[in-house]
Amino acid sequence: MLYKLRVFLETNGEDVYRDIEIQDTANLEDLHNVIVQSFDFDGLEMASFYLTDEDLNQGLEIPLFNMDDSKQANNLMSNTLIKDVISEERPNLLYVYDFFRMWRFLVSLMETGAEAPGIEYPQIALAQGIRPEEPPEIDFNSKTEDETDPFESGDNPFGEFYGYDDEEWN
Repeated sequence: MLYKLRVFLETNGEDVYRDIEIQDTANLEDLHNVIVQSFDFDGLEMASFYLTDEDLNQGLEIPLFNMDDSKQANNLMSNTLIKDVISEERPNLLYVYDFFRMWRFLVSLMETGAEAPGIEYPQIALAQGIRPEEPPEIDFNSKTEDETDPFESGDNPFGEFYGYDDEEWN
């Protein structure tokens, strides 16, 4: 079976993506290689895919290489098939290339279908936009609405009564 994936590059507002057609029996290293090629990277940097939930929260890491020689890694890109991590029920992966510069991507399943005779896969079906010279900066200090600290303002988030009266406190 053929998977058509859209690989979105995180940018500062520009639409930069590649549509990649790849067999479901290919491994994640094959997908990594075509992503690197399609976005004009040199391919010399470390990279990882991450499983994700429906809210795109980062889950289990699937690295290119085992970085811990003391442990055997069974979830490397080279031994993880695309069909085992992407499906209609789990249509997304996160991909990070070059951990010093942090190029970040969303890989989404667009559709599945039959392979066309005479076509060599994987292939880039569509390229939109040009990769910027630098990835967008990541602001690790910014907070989303869900991450705001209810105590930050000094107000009592539990309401006026908190088990004691300020007037009676000794």
